[in-house]
Amino acid sequence: MSDSISSKLEYSSSHSLADLRAVVTDYFDVTDAFVDVAGTPTFTLMFQPVKTGFKHLSQRLSSQQLLPVLRRGETALVLKIFSKPVAKSDRKWLSILLFVVTLTTIYIAGYFLWIENRLWSEILMPRATPFVQAAVYAACLAGIIGSHELGHKIVCSRHKLAASTPYFIPGFPPFGTFGALISLKEPPTNKDELFDIGVAGPLSGFAILAIVAILSMALGVPVSETQARTLGEQNLVGPVSWPSSPLIFSGIFGIMESLKIYSLPEGWTLVLGQTLFAAWVGSLVTFLNLLPIWQLDGGHVSRAVFGRRGHKVTSVVGLGVLVVSGYWFFALFLVFLMTASRRAGIAAEPLEDVSQLSRWRTLFYIPVLAILVLSFVTPPG
Repeated sequence: MSDSISSKLEYSSSHSLADLRAVVTDYFDVTDAFVDVAGTPTFTLMFQPVKTGFKHLSQRLSSQQLLPVLRRGETALVLKIFSKPVAKSDRKWLSILLFVVTLTTIYIAGYFLWIENRLWSEILMPRATPFVQAAVYAACLAGIIGSHELGHKIVCSRHKLAASTPYFIPGFPPFGTFGALISLKEPPTNKDELFDIGVAGPLSGFAILAIVAILSMALGVPVSETQARTLGEQNLVGPVSWPSSPLIFSGIFGIMESLKIYSLPEGWTLVLGQTLFAAWVGSLVTFLNLLPIWQLDGGHVSRAVFGRRGHKVTSVVGLGVLVVSGYWFFALFLVFLMTASRRAGIAAEPLEDVSQLSRWRTLFYIPVLAILVLSFVTPPG
């Protein structure tokens, strides 16, 4: 059996082949057991439902620092058992330091966004304190990015998978950050877990960016339509419209107005708060992460839905979407990473790659694609 998981693992345990066979037999019908040329205990199993049994076997072997990997062979299922790699300890001090630094760079970006925006700093809210406005922007953007990583962390904890602490990445204005990352310390057990982990971050971030978009209405300033036209002629304001703004904005504002949750007198319009830019950044992050490419979150989801071959196809399609929509630099960057890692087209793979994704998760892929569409924005500038 050749795959991207087993090729990196070794077996160095003192458990005998007979002892391991006795454990495996508790969950599966074993037709043969042997040690392969690499010294790895290997078992051939009859074709049978494996999702529940493998999960229990994995949990049992994990307590013995062992890691099972199950793949479909031509005539039987093939199970190999490896020693569990030693997980690297978290550098929590680095995580905290990067978080503080990133908060600072986002705050600085928010400060310059405010003072360099004449519309807000001189015309609409000249008495507002730039330091307070920068803090509001930082809280909104950090909340969106933080919720994305927290979503991953919560799902990993729910599935009892070890994951690193989030590492935030400081950046330059106007964003102030390049996002954050979190890494798994062990592979997901099956496609269900891979799907859940991939989708949790974007969904969490999407929910918070929607809240921030609503907040931007509350922080907006009403102006007369005459003043709005004057500001428009000076290129200080413009309509919130697709594709320069995501469809989720239009949807939220339309719902708020139709339900009369927020309404203005006749002849007036609303200039939205600068927190809308934080939601815009969050929408961009959600869109890019949900693309079904390589080891992006969307890549993990498509790997769970379509399998290894299908994932390679969606990766090509996703790269094409990036190029056509104007994100060609990001596409080139991903191609470079894929080539440099020597794992082009390979996503995170589950330990058990035989059973199918659960039905409700397969159906939920439709809303995931809808969120991808709702989050799309054209590149700034």
